Amino acid sequence: MDVPWLSTTCDSTLHAALHARVAAEKQRELQWWNAQLEEVLRLDSSWERTLARAAIEAERLRRRESGEVLATKDALLRHFLTQVLADNGWDRRYVPVPKGAASVPGRRWGVTAGRTGDGNGRLGCHLPVRLWEQVRRAAYWTSLPHVRGLQRWQAQFGDGRFGRRAPSELVVPREVRQVSLFVGPTKADMDRRRYLRAQVVTTGDILRIAASQATIDHKS
Repeated sequence: MDVPWLSTTCDSTLHAALHARVAAEKQRELQWWNAQLEEVLRLDSSWERTLARAAIEAERLRRRESGEVLATKDALLRHFLTQVLADNGWDRRYVPVPKGAASVPGRRWGVTAGRTGDGNGRLGCHLPVRLWEQVRRAAYWTSLPHVRGLQRWQAQFGDGRFGRRAPSELVVPREVRQVSLFVGPTKADMDRRRYLRAQVVTTGDILRIAASQATIDHKS
């Protein structure tokens, strides 16, 4: 069975900071490992050394799984994804995402340019199926009311480029002029659209938040 992969673009500074955190974790783990191995090599018999080596390998895995040491990018992002879900109340139970809803091509509703910084970085990690599915469900169901609001907004105002009335040079069919399709959005309407866009959460957003938390935690 394939292990689910979650990835997104990000700012190049976040990409670099995350790799620096992983490198620091690896160095910390290596120092611990070398100290433990030195103790193992002091043992007299080969079978004692074999048992002790297996024990420290098991301890290394335990430390990674518990989040005590996060010496791989997968382990680091898994740990902070779990934390971000809990911190935002996204670890609640959700029903599954409707079939096909997450595979519709094109940019997601509410996602605007510049959301990923300069877009020159890349984040990605393998996740347990349960965690991957929780991220997908949290993004979909948290965003759905706001996506529907944006869809209603667009149905009323289109792309929002016109003011309260269409420009005089715009050729509008007579049957269309009789209705208010071209009554444009007010400032309050535009503010409403900005608010709705800001509430939309994607799986990429959640992954970037997790990566940011990992780097902030490292700095502190």
